[in-house]
Amino acid sequence: MNKKENNLTILEITNIIWENSEKNKKELPTELALQWSNKEWDYNQVSSWLTEYFKVTVNSFNVKESEKQTGG
Repeated sequence: MNKKENNLTILEITNIIWENSEKNKKELPTELALQWSNKEWDYNQVSSWLTEYFKVTVNSFNVKESEKQTGG
């Protein structure tokens, strides 16, 4: 078993500003914690994931790795 499999990264995403449009009337989060599969990530990857997952373009957000350790 590869030890990296157990080394998941939690990203704290805050101050999310979503693109406003007439199509976008649903409630969207302004912050969330996202479990990332590895330590390698960048702003553009996270932005793409948010856009694909919520089907709404993200204008801006802040992101950092969580200091908290979670079990699961």
